Amino acid sequence: MPWQKIDHQFANVKLSYDSEPNFQPCIKVSVFFKKIDSIDYDAFFGHWQTVHADLAIATQAFKNHIVRYAQHHQTPEMKARAASLGENVLEYDGCAQLWVRTWDDWLAFYNSKEYAAALSADCDRFMALPMTYMVGYENLIVGDASKIMGGKDGFVR
Repeated sequence: MPWQKIDHQFANVKLSYDSEPNFQPCIKVSVFFKKIDSIDYDAFFGHWQTVHADLAIATQAFKNHIVRYAQHHQTPEMKARAASLGENVLEYDGCAQLWVRTWDDWLAFYNSKEYAAALSADCDRFMALPMTYMVGYENLIVGDASKIMGGKDGFVR
């Protein structure tokens, strides 16, 4: 069944049915994972934000193909706050968010022997596998776009 538009009076014309979405020019790869049981959260987050991040960005594969890298740390306290809303909570402890210009860039990074050599053993030190992926484009509604990626700022103010 095709999507049916409802009768709606838009408060912001830039979000109307006739407007174009504000997709950012990069593919966003979100990689969700949990900590291993043998370490506590301080060790998990501490290692990820220091050693693991340093190993990742030091590779030529990273430098050649990754436009942006951010870490989303979901602490037990934040999980509890989200659970207090009565909704489902993703049971992951971390989400690495990487931006690439093309899918080929992602594959070149992901399949790089250099990347695997630098990070495979380190992943085993702190993260439980397998990882879960979400891949797509950001439609920026509110906020500033990354200037390095050449995106348009959010258009709702």
